[in-house]
Amino acid sequence: MKWLDLLQELPCIASGGTENPVLSSITCDSREVRPGSLFVAISGFSANGDKFIPDALANGAAAVVSQNNPGNISVPWAKVGNARQVLGVAAQKIYGIDLSGITMVGITGTNGKTTTAYLTQMLLSQVYSPVSVWMFGTIKYLAGNKTESAHTTTPEASLIFKDIYEAAQKPSAIVMEASSHSLALFRIAGLSYDCTVFTNLTQDHLDFHESMENYYQAKKLLFTDYRKPRGKAVINIDDAYGKRLVEELGRDTVVTFGVNEKADVRIVKSLCEWNQTTIELSIRGKPAQRFTCALAGGFNVYNMTTLCAIAVALDIDSETVKACFASISTVPGRMDRVALDAPFSVFVDYAHTPDALENVLSTAAKLTQGRLFCVFGCGGDRDRKKRPIMAEAVARHSDEAFVTSDNPRSEKPEDIISDVAKGMPLDFPFQIIVDRKAAIRAALRAAKAKDCIVVAGKGHEDYQEIKGVRHHFDDKEIIVEAYKELTQHE
Repeated sequence: MKWLDLLQELPCIASGGTENPVLSSITCDSREVRPGSLFVAISGFSANGDKFIPDALANGAAAVVSQNNPGNISVPWAKVGNARQVLGVAAQKIYGIDLSGITMVGITGTNGKTTTAYLTQMLLSQVYSPVSVWMFGTIKYLAGNKTESAHTTTPEASLIFKDIYEAAQKPSAIVMEASSHSLALFRIAGLSYDCTVFTNLTQDHLDFHESMENYYQAKKLLFTDYRKPRGKAVINIDDAYGKRLVEELGRDTVVTFGVNEKADVRIVKSLCEWNQTTIELSIRGKPAQRFTCALAGGFNVYNMTTLCAIAVALDIDSETVKACFASISTVPGRMDRVALDAPFSVFVDYAHTPDALENVLSTAAKLTQGRLFCVFGCGGDRDRKKRPIMAEAVARHSDEAFVTSDNPRSEKPEDIISDVAKGMPLDFPFQIIVDRKAAIRAALRAAKAKDCIVVAGKGHEDYQEIKGVRHHFDDKEIIVEAYKELTQHE
């Protein structure tokens, strides 16, 4: 695409330069600039992209977009009000991507996004060739035959457009988790969805959003700004914010789900067991249908129901949904049983919010015949207000806890644990063990026959971030190694 043609479609405040180069790529990383690239200077939290304009020019940038006047530079430039938003919108134009023929599903909410994304990817793989169903989320990015660990929950739209442009086989469908950060920061600008999904909204990320209202308004953008003209919204009507969202959007293009009698996909009955979850749903007033999946946990009642509602929104029949459920065994790091030859059960789960811990532990408590232990911590440089609330959730549902480090990041682990401990009732038994491996070992040592241990907070993550450095740390690996060491010494 030529620069002047693109310029006509951008909300420019000012522009300069008379050349009209052909733009072959776009990036906000000066290190990735190649001859023909459009460099977009993003004003980030830690650095202003304008300082990298000279590097971009040295690497061959054909044009520059910034929120500031870049001054006397050798290539055409444009000043815009929101460079982040321009990055995605311009990428779609430069790469010439038409999303109308791609089934796009965007999922947002505090809890359940990752499991719902996995289920949706599996569902659409029943409809299209599996390799043509892409997924971007918390655990990994799947783009055709390319798989990579996720850098952020939601990648920049420009990277997705680039992947589509470069792919030998174009995607038939794309499933994405849309985080509140990505929505607030216009990370998905340029994308549009056939189906946008709201799972729930509970306290999290208030270090960034500052208030629940701001958090909600960020989530709402997915439904107001990023739906295709005939796009449907799938919303949990049992959630107070979900109910509000339905009222604000109107019912015309919405598919609701929940136990609420007015839900389009209504939960009539459910049964949760260690090895499976069964739900009975009435879809738009019709007789209830039964769906069974090998996922454990009461919270999966909602995850499974969400998928059924997505199927309704996309006109996918129930038999295809049942075939999808039959093909699933687990979602990495989500109520993920660790394979041990032990008389007790051990699960790892990504639960790192009060509501997620509440859901995981309440399910485990109902199914555990012995005692329930929880190993958990809180992430550093994140919402401090939720720390004592998480302790309260643990105390409500478990018999004993081991409070330890999660990803302390730049904070001192002892300071984080001190915040957590403030929420522990005086009569609740818990131990503070800063070293996460030692805490896991202590829980394993304490467990007896028929007990259950839930190691929460990190789930699928294979690292622990301490003072800006990521060290390899996989809860499942540590559990297996620690149990082996303990049994060898008995």
